[in-house]
Amino acid sequence: MRYTIVVLSLAVAALSLSLPGSARAQDADPMEAMRANCAGDYLRLCAGMSPEGPEVKACFRRNRPNLSEGCSRAISAYERGLEGTSGR
Repeated sequence: MRYTIVVLSLAVAALSLSLPGSARAQDADPMEAMRANCAGDYLRLCAGMSPEGPEVKACFRRNRPNLSEGCSRAISAYERGLEGTSGR
């Protein structure tokens, strides 16, 4: 159980590595929503991938149609937040 939590935390951290620092700080709540809603999707679709590598982000992108509704909504909300900060 602890291993799963650590792996999921690392996976979400890996997804956030490509973001500017200010976006990460401003989007703490959307990151929590992704962590909470996408854990099962990571285990189901991307568990064989290193949570620290770019493979996880690519896996989520490739499997977007297969993501759970909650995960898909959390990612969409997160991306909308990024779009709102790109003009700053």
